[in-house]
Amino acid sequence: MRLRRLTTRLLLAVSVPLILVTAMLLPVLHVHMETRIEGLHTEARAVLKAGQEALTRDVNESLNYVLAIAEMPTLRRYLSNYNTPALMEQSYSLSDMAQLSHFLDTIISHYPRYTKLVLIDNQGNEVLRAPQSRAPGAQVTGRQHREMDYFAEANKLLPRDLYLSPLGRDIHYELVSGDIIPVVNVSTPVFDAAGRRQGVVLLSLNWRYLTTALQQAMRLSQAGNSLLMNAQGQWLLDNTTLPLGTAHLGEAFAALAPAYWQVMNQRHQGFASVDNQLLYFQTEDIRTQRYRSLAGNIYSEPSYYPWKLGVLLPKPTWRSLIEEETTVLWFLLLTYAVAVAFGMLWAISSQRQRTLRRAAQRHAIEVSDLYENAPCGYHSLDASGRVVKMNRTELAWLGYSADEVMHRMAYRDLITPETRPQFDQAFQDVLQHQTGSAECSLLTRSGEQRHVMIHASAYHRAGKFVHSRATVFDLTERKHLEEQLRAQAMTDPLTGVFNRRYLQAQATVEIARSRRQHYTIALITIDIDHFKRINDEHGHDAGDNVLQAFTSIVARLLRQEDLLCRVGGEEFAILLPNTPLAQATQVAERIRQTVEVATFQVHEARPEKTLWLTASLGVTTVVANETSLTAALKRADIGLYRAKEQGRNRVVVHGGE
Repeated sequence: MRLRRLTTRLLLAVSVPLILVTAMLLPVLHVHMETRIEGLHTEARAVLKAGQEALTRDVNESLNYVLAIAEMPTLRRYLSNYNTPALMEQSYSLSDMAQLSHFLDTIISHYPRYTKLVLIDNQGNEVLRAPQSRAPGAQVTGRQHREMDYFAEANKLLPRDLYLSPLGRDIHYELVSGDIIPVVNVSTPVFDAAGRRQGVVLLSLNWRYLTTALQQAMRLSQAGNSLLMNAQGQWLLDNTTLPLGTAHLGEAFAALAPAYWQVMNQRHQGFASVDNQLLYFQTEDIRTQRYRSLAGNIYSEPSYYPWKLGVLLPKPTWRSLIEEETTVLWFLLLTYAVAVAFGMLWAISSQRQRTLRRAAQRHAIEVSDLYENAPCGYHSLDASGRVVKMNRTELAWLGYSADEVMHRMAYRDLITPETRPQFDQAFQDVLQHQTGSAECSLLTRSGEQRHVMIHASAYHRAGKFVHSRATVFDLTERKHLEEQLRAQAMTDPLTGVFNRRYLQAQATVEIARSRRQHYTIALITIDIDHFKRINDEHGHDAGDNVLQAFTSIVARLLRQEDLLCRVGGEEFAILLPNTPLAQATQVAERIRQTVEVATFQVHEARPEKTLWLTASLGVTTVVANETSLTAALKRADIGLYRAKEQGRNRVVVHGGE
């Protein structure tokens, strides 16, 4: 009997401590795993930022270099004289040509990011090449670039504009020092001092050199991969070994890894877990302002932009965590050994048992404190949606006490009426599918709104639903920032009216409303006559003042529901809801007459000058079967152009009703 009792106590002494320690360590290990994943998040964000900075720096330096070469006085003079043979013989000697060729050869040889530099005249003939492909002064071989995209597109550009051959459409390779490397062609027009087009400068960038620098900047502290692909899903790095296979330059990454590409193609940036891999990515467009630097505009094939820049990391598991951090394994073994030892002592001494119980209570208090004071909100709801538990963080957000909320209030009553459908759907998902999430707005006691993201899961016992467990993240600051950025993106900074993007978006909404309510939408386009003369004679500051004054005059002539937008330099468009064509024509004529008699002061001039302006206007309506404003804009522009052709300062109606 004593032996049996001792055996029972020993079994309890071993099993009870093991169970207790496991229960206590699981939250700690879970937090440790979350810390590890958060560390990967932080590292990935830092690596992406470093990669973005490296890409921005290298691309800007490369593009600025092209512009610097195109504006070299020696090169401009050489190309200008080349286009005038008589001047070429008189003012540009063989020695000058040799010096220019040698100088360009030296530049290319000292900068490994470039493979060649080619100077092309207006007819597409190759004039000069570096590295040197012929002896100085020898006859040009007749190499033609007329049919190449970089020449044809560069011939359409203005000074300081650039064209990039899209990487992925046609991958060009060159033999450099015995190695075949991919290149990206960059071209820009060359103008002389008088503004006459003299030719094109072509510079080929060593894409392997640029991407190697990018990958070095994005070097990870552990196993991982850098990702770069264009909008078509084509791989833009050199041959890279990924967990899902080897990706070759130009290969369709969308076909190699469709799950990854689907995630990246749906959002501009973010994080996702796919196939036991952690994917971090963001969008990069080298045609945007960040990459222009000294350039005016950057042109390329739009279907190949923007690019996706990202990193791919293996998702940590318990096994990998223990293998990489042996101290964790030793800590677990030591913890269990100590727990068993205490259990053995508990079998002999009841005092030791009480000591262990008190230690367990302390750990429970710590876990409870972690729950109550977490940086995010936690709550639990019963099957009817009534709050059964809520931590202090979320109660503080709402401004209620625990007694006012728990077992008294339904959580949906705390949601704003506009976002309750999203919450209701998410709660039904929890009840039916065990998980659900929704982005909602909480209504606090003071009447303020707090934007949150709710992630919830169901807790079951014996196969029956007990309550939901939800984590609530505060998105208020992010929402405010998004609204500010959205407003900036839709407004013209000079005149304060809306821009073309907002016009297109609002027109789609207004067209849909007009179909339901059966009314006509009119459109007026306006162009200030001879506006370029104002900029040329009085400066761009005066032109800006005129645009602001013009906008103010037109805005006063419109109704509150009319939409005035600036769609170009001196071009404006007005969307007139519920306005027949005849009434829109009257509005346009009233604007024309008002502008014709208005005076515009040029304060920058000394003495101050008064200007009189006129405007040409095109009027049309949106046809019933049209779903966007594109066709109507074209019709209104045709009317505007006809007004210009007929002498300006007039209104011309084209198309519509």
